Amino acid sequence: MRTAWAVAILTTATATSGLHAQTTYAADSTAIAAAARAFSAAYVRNDTLALARAYADSAIAFPARRDIVGAAAIAHYFRWPEGFRQISHLLTVEHLQIQGDLAVDVGMWASTGQREGQEPVTSSGRYMVAWIRASNGEWKILYDMWHPTPPKP
Repeated sequence: MRTAWAVAILTTATATSGLHAQTTYAADSTAIAAAARAFSAAYVRNDTLALARAYADSAIAFPARRDIVGAAAIAHYFRWPEGFRQISHLLTVEHLQIQGDLAVDVGMWASTGQREGQEPVTSSGRYMVAWIRASNGEWKILYDMWHPTPPKP
């Protein structure tokens, strides 16, 4: 009889643990998606303060051919030039892996901007972001890498 109770308790604990992991994954993926949407919205508004808050203080961004270190420097990199406006920015997640306080997000980005007196231009490509859970529970970008879609051969 003891064995039956032990198996029942172990089975219940395992099922509860699995349910907790699913609930945590769902909550974390929802929070990461919200943080990504907030990033895109800040980018469209040219809100460099909100962009800086999206990144961990020690974050590193890897645009083509350079490394940018620190949240403030990254936000400065994203600041628009005079006579430019961002019309839209969208991140589409293809893969999201979450392990504890670290997540890796891989997907596609699309961005439409317009220089004064010119037609809007849309560009797109791939991205990979490593997210880290900050001490306050918010997800912040730790590493940010992107590149445009290569031309078709």
